[in-house]
Amino acid sequence: MARLRKTPLAWKNLTHDWRRLAVAVAGIGFAVLLMFTQVGFQNALFDSQVKLIDDLQGDIFLVSRAKYALAAEKRFPRELINQARACPGVAGAYPLYTELTLSRLKNLAQGSSRKAYPIRTIGFHLEDPVFNSPAINAQRLALRGPQSSLVALRSTRSNFDFPLDDPARLAATPVELANQRLRLAGVFEMGTDFAHDGNLAMSAENFAKYFPQRVAAGDPLSVVDLGIVHVNTGASAGEVRDLLDQILDDRVLVLTREQFRLQEVKFWDDSTPIGIIFNAGKIIGFVVGMVICYQVIYSDIADHMPEFATLKAMGYSTGYFLRLIVVEAVLLSLIGFVPGLAVSSALYAILARATGLLLTMTAPSMALVLVLTIAMCIASGLLAVRKLLGADPANLF
Repeated sequence: MARLRKTPLAWKNLTHDWRRLAVAVAGIGFAVLLMFTQVGFQNALFDSQVKLIDDLQGDIFLVSRAKYALAAEKRFPRELINQARACPGVAGAYPLYTELTLSRLKNLAQGSSRKAYPIRTIGFHLEDPVFNSPAINAQRLALRGPQSSLVALRSTRSNFDFPLDDPARLAATPVELANQRLRLAGVFEMGTDFAHDGNLAMSAENFAKYFPQRVAAGDPLSVVDLGIVHVNTGASAGEVRDLLDQILDDRVLVLTREQFRLQEVKFWDDSTPIGIIFNAGKIIGFVVGMVICYQVIYSDIADHMPEFATLKAMGYSTGYFLRLIVVEAVLLSLIGFVPGLAVSSALYAILARATGLLLTMTAPSMALVLVLTIAMCIASGLLAVRKLLGADPANLF
């Protein structure tokens, strides 16, 4: 005997009216877009803030105990770097200097009266292996000249309107940093973030000349913003970190790379309203999607109430109708997720070029929004099915 084939009732209910399905897909896709926008900007915030950490070549980092975030200009004495070099298991310890308060960049090609804008300046000793960035490492020779610097590739706002794609024109562009002439010898990629419009990288010697006011008197390089520690091959970064924490005094925190990243992310997520705003945006997108999905499934149930009544009178159980609506909700969520994902990916690319933020579509982001979309549609379906479950078949004909 031939096996009877089950009718895909959930699919039939969705596709019997293509215009209604198209409206439903557009609505759910819009909710997906809202959630992707919030997730994308939140991830871009965190990824952009830790981009400097990711570009540094180090296993352990030393930061001032008062430095609650990378943007905070809290420093510690350079002597602690020397103490760290003497610790067992340490292959090398190197200082890194950053400046924002005194770092003001002016493009004189736009007119001497134009305003100087803040930009983060990073200084390092050219012989120190502190960067993973291939662009910086390949242009170290260009940084040996006086008044020479590299400019971040994504510093492309109107206030930093430089010919970044033409090295000769870039080097000839008249620029001032902290009221002193500067030569842009090349570009590198680091990206903007919510605290910095762009980045400059230069030798420690040039850094000291541009920012002598970092200390009241004496060597501007006598205070360090970050200490970068390399551990010996085969040594445990965690064990060396614990040993450094015992040796160095309480003026510095000793952090592994992952601890340093988590500390930075935690600050922006917990200590600023930005994390709350983005989470609220995700909730709003979720609620909007629930309302749209509820209306679609509720209307479908209302339109097919006689058919459902017939099935109910034939003895189909409550569990059958629950499964039917859940399957319909899951199908609706998957269909609506696809256009939402496509539009969000295009929007990410446009915004990344416009803002310089690290807006990328990642697998964890897609998985998160997909789970939220499925949960949103299932919850809507379970709310809508109450009308059917509470009805008496005798009153439905």
